[in-house]
Amino acid sequence: MRLKGKTAIITGAGSGIGAATAERFAAEGARLVLNDLNAADLTRTLTTIGGSGHERVGGDVSQEATAERLVATACKQFGGIDVLVNNAGIHFIRDITETSSEDWDGVMAVNLKSMFLCSKHAIPEMVKQGSGSIVNLASISSFVGQEMEGQSTYLYNVTKAGAQQLAVSLATRYAADGVRVNAVCPGATRTGQIRHENPNRSGEAEAAIWEGAGGVTPLGRVAKPSEIAAAILFLASDESSFVTGSSLVVDGGYLAR
Repeated sequence: MRLKGKTAIITGAGSGIGAATAERFAAEGARLVLNDLNAADLTRTLTTIGGSGHERVGGDVSQEATAERLVATACKQFGGIDVLVNNAGIHFIRDITETSSEDWDGVMAVNLKSMFLCSKHAIPEMVKQGSGSIVNLASISSFVGQEMEGQSTYLYNVTKAGAQQLAVSLATRYAADGVRVNAVCPGATRTGQIRHENPNRSGEAEAAIWEGAGGVTPLGRVAKPSEIAAAILFLASDESSFVTGSSLVVDGGYLAR
């Protein structure tokens, strides 16, 4: 029960790492305020963890009104915010020469602007109570160039580098106020993200992507969402009380090569 009595906001909680984190946090005693753009996915997560005692705030967290509602709901229902997990994000595979301004703005908004907005509204409440932990979902893509299916993931990589640097910058600024900020950097993790990025990709092609990702990982496989949730739990809990401004890499050894 490492989060007993604590209130946590999790964005992108309807599926993948966000849903796994919600499940783990609930098992550890947290009171949750969950967000996702997809109402059906969010309902499924709440059903899985047992919806009683938790709150939901649907909507797009790249819109400031949604970020404000998340924080306001946590404060009204539970009296404050102890943990913010900035998890909402989308994948993007396209070379820069084929990327429109609208593509750039859209991916930046979901993957990075949402973290800015949620942190902007959560930090004053954490400063007020003298404590808090923010965890940004970055990636191994924060550190390396990558390609998939003959095209670049550069825009996704840029947003994840931004997520990592946002954590570092907020960590140094708010450490004296008792607010810790860190990033988790997963390697390839078996979620539905690449399916959402390209719903027309065949099952065989998707399986080949996962097989290839596992093949270049020293541990010989991709991660499960629950394994990333365990790392997020560590940074959210008091077990990491002397950890701030860090990037916890959870990649099966990929970056160690």
